[in-house]
Amino acid sequence: MTLSLMSFAARVMAVWTSTCGVKHYTTFAEGTSQSLMAYYIAEINANECGGVKPVVKFN
Repeated sequence: MTLSLMSFAARVMAVWTSTCGVKHYTTFAEGTSQSLMAYYIAEINANECGGVKPVVKFN
């Protein structure tokens, strides 16, 4: 799974599509590490898509 990041004042928005086809706009506090973002996105995907934990790559 690949996601795009956009930075706004004091926050970062990740735009990604889950492995079961749902598009997401997830907002993180500025300064959140990429590894923490990847962990949260994988967890959201697992909850939404029947336990599937993807490998998250940044674009």
